[in-house]
Amino acid sequence: MASAAHANPPTGVPMAQHFDAWLERLSGDNLPVLRRTAKEIERLAAKGEKASVAEIANVLLLDPLATLRLLQVANSLRRGRFGSEITTIEHAVMMLGLPPFFARFRNLPVVEDQFGGQPQALHRLLSLLSRSHHAAVQAGDWAVWHKDMKAEEIYIAALLQGWMEPLLWLRAPEAAAECERRARNGAIPLEAAQAEVLGVAPHELQSALAQAWHLPELLLDLMGAVDPDIRTRAFGVNLAVSVARHSDQDWYGAELATDFESASAFLHLPVDAVSSMVHRSAVAAARRWEWYGVAPAAARLPMLPGRLLPAAVEQQPAGVDVCLMPQHDKLEGCMGEIAAHLDATLDLHDMMGLVLKGMHDGIGLNRVVFALLTTDRSKVRAKYVVGAEAGSMLRNFEFDMNMPHLFARLMEKMQGIWLNSGNRARFRPLIPAEIRALTGDGEFFAMSVFVHDKAVGLFYADRGHGSCALDERSYQEFKQLCLRAAQGLGHLAKS
Repeated sequence: MASAAHANPPTGVPMAQHFDAWLERLSGDNLPVLRRTAKEIERLAAKGEKASVAEIANVLLLDPLATLRLLQVANSLRRGRFGSEITTIEHAVMMLGLPPFFARFRNLPVVEDQFGGQPQALHRLLSLLSRSHHAAVQAGDWAVWHKDMKAEEIYIAALLQGWMEPLLWLRAPEAAAECERRARNGAIPLEAAQAEVLGVAPHELQSALAQAWHLPELLLDLMGAVDPDIRTRAFGVNLAVSVARHSDQDWYGAELATDFESASAFLHLPVDAVSSMVHRSAVAAARRWEWYGVAPAAARLPMLPGRLLPAAVEQQPAGVDVCLMPQHDKLEGCMGEIAAHLDATLDLHDMMGLVLKGMHDGIGLNRVVFALLTTDRSKVRAKYVVGAEAGSMLRNFEFDMNMPHLFARLMEKMQGIWLNSGNRARFRPLIPAEIRALTGDGEFFAMSVFVHDKAVGLFYADRGHGSCALDERSYQEFKQLCLRAAQGLGHLAKS
């Protein structure tokens, strides 16, 4: 790693030269990515053209450094002076194309390999990246609540807001540590300490870096100073960042209480409802703790309404009920995308990617499976699974068509079922123990899919059988999406 910076500008060195030295040191374009990110990119690269843009985006959006790197690359390659800014990850990947993307993003340097002999500096950087992800989840959920049609821009702005701090830990960890020491001992804002240590105003340095990297103006505006007007999108971004920072310190501190009051006005909700919403979003962010390898903020959250949080979320994040918020704009978008590609311009993989995204993100179904009928038509076996943890039995979803049980009966014609408390006594005896071992014993949706009067597969979905209940609207939307999937698969079969 690079050596420590001078605590103040060297005597006799003009400020401009000191500024230029820091700019050069921090602006290297070879940003590393998290080890988990690198592994996931390698896995997707092995799929080649079968990898979907959505899959890639879901990986990169968990890694602030990877997100920053892609936006830097994509906006640097924009065609012409007046090309539109690229502000989302899916747009950036589509602009590059899959082969060029993988050519640029495979075999990248890895963050965890950059800190030999400096475990404390690595831990601090990973903690900041985890906090950035938490802020992004909060901001993204608020954007959905506000029905913001471009919620990903809000998510990314919160993910990258304040990126100077992790960048300092990455490029100059000794200087970053000195900044924190001075801020703590002198009880001064971190930015003031950074100005002392670097000898330059950090916001000016960040602005110069953003210009050098061709970062989009829109995102820079969203990451700007807190606007007193709570109607602005930038206010929500900065407030989410504040919530993530203060919850890292104390879930019941005065600073976070003030944040909740501001969020109450911003979201038009009572403070108690805001508190519950923030807690659930924090737990949702904690489910990705393995990406960073540090304890998330939710690990310090003693109690959720009606449920005790595990003492070590970093060991058992999957044990927490996380009720996904339906995002009806995403559901409508997926339905529209499928309808727009009934000319067989999407292959099976991309078509199912849209359907599963609609069910998981749009309807808010935690676990979704599409199981395909085998070529000998003797079994129905999981082909695509979304939302099930790595060790979940649901990933092995399979049933025998020759056995007289509920799922085999569903395959007799295109039909669906919502197993719930009202019909459990009637239908539960039709579900054999080996299938209940895969799905669990709670409520679920299931519907068979037919193409040209022939069975092809079955969709299964649930909300994890915790405190997240299924409902009539979700069931109707689930059936509509299954019908749309059958329609899309029918057009594929004709091509």
